[in-house]
Amino acid sequence: MKIIKQYFSRRSSLSVCIALAMAGITSPVYAELYFAPELISSDIRSVADLSRFQREGAQLPGVYQTDIYVNGKQALNRQLRFIDTSGLQASSNEKKDVHSYFHDNTGLMPCLTRHDLESLGIKTRAFPDIMAAGDEQCLAPGKYIPEAYTAFNFQTMRLDISVPQAAMQSSAHGYIPPERWDEGINAALLNYSFSGNQSHGRYGDSGSHYLNLNAGLNLGAWRLRDYRTWSEYDSHYYKYRRWQRIKTYIERDIIALNSEVILGDSTTGSDVFDSLGVRGIQLQTDDSMFPDSVRGFAPVIRGTATSNAKVTIRQNGYTVYQTFVSPGEFAIDDLYPVYSSGDLEVSVTEADGHTRVFSVPYSSVPVLQREGRFKYALAAGRYQSFSSRYDSPEFVQGTLIWGLPHNVTAYGGIQYAEKYQSVLAGAGLNLGMIGAFSADITQADSTLADGSHHQGQSVRFLYARTLNSLGTTFQLTGYRYSTQGFHSLDETALKGMEGWRYDTDTVDAEGNPVKRPWTDYYNLYNTRRAKTQASISQRLGQLGSVYLTGVRQTYWNTTGRDDSLQAGFSSTAGNISYSLSYGYSKSSSQSGADKTFSLSVSVPLDTFMAGDSGVHHSLRATYMAARDSEGRVSHQAGLSGTALQQDNLSWNVTQGYSHSEGESGNLSADYQGGYGNVNAGYSYSRAYRQTSYGVNGSAVAHSEGVTLGQPLGETSVLIAAPGVSGVSVENETGIYTDWRGYAVKPYASVYRENRIALDASTLDDQTDVENTVVKVVPTRGAVVRVRFKGHTGSRVLLTLTHNGTPLPFGTVVTAGEQSGIVGDEGMVYLSGINGEGTVKAVWGDGKISQCTGHYRLPSDAEKHPYIRIKNDCF
Repeated sequence: MKIIKQYFSRRSSLSVCIALAMAGITSPVYAELYFAPELISSDIRSVADLSRFQREGAQLPGVYQTDIYVNGKQALNRQLRFIDTSGLQASSNEKKDVHSYFHDNTGLMPCLTRHDLESLGIKTRAFPDIMAAGDEQCLAPGKYIPEAYTAFNFQTMRLDISVPQAAMQSSAHGYIPPERWDEGINAALLNYSFSGNQSHGRYGDSGSHYLNLNAGLNLGAWRLRDYRTWSEYDSHYYKYRRWQRIKTYIERDIIALNSEVILGDSTTGSDVFDSLGVRGIQLQTDDSMFPDSVRGFAPVIRGTATSNAKVTIRQNGYTVYQTFVSPGEFAIDDLYPVYSSGDLEVSVTEADGHTRVFSVPYSSVPVLQREGRFKYALAAGRYQSFSSRYDSPEFVQGTLIWGLPHNVTAYGGIQYAEKYQSVLAGAGLNLGMIGAFSADITQADSTLADGSHHQGQSVRFLYARTLNSLGTTFQLTGYRYSTQGFHSLDETALKGMEGWRYDTDTVDAEGNPVKRPWTDYYNLYNTRRAKTQASISQRLGQLGSVYLTGVRQTYWNTTGRDDSLQAGFSSTAGNISYSLSYGYSKSSSQSGADKTFSLSVSVPLDTFMAGDSGVHHSLRATYMAARDSEGRVSHQAGLSGTALQQDNLSWNVTQGYSHSEGESGNLSADYQGGYGNVNAGYSYSRAYRQTSYGVNGSAVAHSEGVTLGQPLGETSVLIAAPGVSGVSVENETGIYTDWRGYAVKPYASVYRENRIALDASTLDDQTDVENTVVKVVPTRGAVVRVRFKGHTGSRVLLTLTHNGTPLPFGTVVTAGEQSGIVGDEGMVYLSGINGEGTVKAVWGDGKISQCTGHYRLPSDAEKHPYIRIKNDCF
């Protein structure tokens, strides 16, 4: 069957079909071969009308899936109609041959309309004859634009359009015209994630469950989203069960303004002011609409777990990320914060209930813009917090960032509420080799919860630089100084002058309230004074690399301060990787500091176990040792790997020991499937036994049914290949078309070209797909549908005779939507043939040059890679 697939193609040229029909040919064949019709047969009646093929390279007109390039750069991939050039007339003011418009010998002209030329970036308005053409008229660029031409490579299905630069619209590198942006289909969406655990410990049994539902509705360019959670906890000491609505909003793009509008619950940007939750309306520039070449930070969360631990990341009171990690060092690099700035509170809860908390600074780099470009953001509504400790005052906010000449960017903004008014002004400067720098000052008037009135200023400096020659990266270095009377808008929304920012009723295994992280405590009498933060990494050549991230916050009226430090070293020895890390965290209200030191080693075993089967699965051995601030030392050794054809089953086994807890162990597995993901785990120690489990996925309801899949990102793609089931999607783990031929690709880049492809190697012997690659450009939040035309049925080598003789060479044979060209001895190749039916053959003009035949496949046709049939044609 593999040999058949190499040579058979639905849209073969004449020469390909001839080669395919000749069983004795075993070498590769090509489309552009020359056949002299008079040499095929001495009997002219045995040869169909092949006059167009008397010229070398000539091809049949038709519709072909084509890669279109403009001046050497790929523009798009789509089905394009090609017509015969024989009837084309030269321009009235030109004496050159019409064939000079085409730099190929196919005899075909691409049917490009005026709209097509405009969407490809050609200045159509500069050429009156183009503007005078009809909307559906096929235009040859070379006929209207001097020095322009097209070249069609039939073998690779590539169309090159060459146009002088003066006739092209000026656009930035990577620019994609809005005409190609796809708003997607109308659809209802649901993302779900359910997790739970059951524990049996020295203090009794307990269980918890967590459900995350993110629903949506797409209607045209409008997107409705609703985010809710449900949680449950049950133990001998404490029980609760509750629903929470996180946020609901409607958004859509405004292409004319390169902007988006959001109605409902959202967060303001962090380019100028710190991000705030708002329930109201926002109108702001959408950077994603601009190509990367004209565009001007979620951090990687690192830490260490000594057991099968739960990592929870909160931002401004919201739980923005939650996952379970195996013992050892972890790095979370797929964080999608609710707010685009604001420190991230990371909680690592070990299996025995012990919790460590540290803070990671999160902010944007300096707000530099290119000359002439500006960004704006307007917001109006009520302040939104996830805590009952805050009021919801009404406020308005506006910001503007403007790129000026000489690498200078000016920016500013205002905030206004009944109890708060502030104005900010600043500038950024690109200092070339020195780096990027910005500075701003904010003047604020505020009234706090006790009725006291305050005025103050805050000055901020930010710096970013990568020294490639030294391997040094200053990812974010900054300093902010605030006078004693300075407060932020969210502080004026607090109902009290001091206390805990967020509500909590979580208890430990003994029923005692869990100790709150000190970072949640606030005291408006001791306002923030100076904050210094830095994040630096350094490559050490072949020795490895080191990183250092630190934050220090001081306060007025107290000597207390908040300190946080993360440092580490990583390197490799052959295929073996190892690292050392150190963590330090102390709050101004905390008596002692949390300190951790760890060593980890990872050894790939799969390189020593590769077999001859061609199947390669990951297999890795790990070791980790850690010491905490109380001197407790723990050790963990483990094995992890992947299984199944697409490595979509991952597993992990660890065994550990610590002086305080004794022996411990963990077993976990995670399966990624076409209909969703499933995970399960079991862990134990001297004090407890715990079983955990979870499932997550998505459902997309559309006009053609409901399709299940893996969890959706912000923007996704619905793959529609009716009748083509069980085919894998390229570069996606565990995703394949369902029993109807549908699948969901959960992530897509907004306003960027996305290549969607089916893996043709996973097609069965009874299935063909015309085009296995489609490219789309989705808008934000869209569900873009891409269609693949498949044919399910047998591959048939059909020999037809008419009046006792084989059909003429070159006869076109059609069976339903399938077609082929007769080769030698009246043989034609057809694919996607089912059961029985009729075929129509045409080898010239008039009824005397056509006939109809009947075919019937054997009952066991599906068991054979191809079928040979001989029939008469009448």
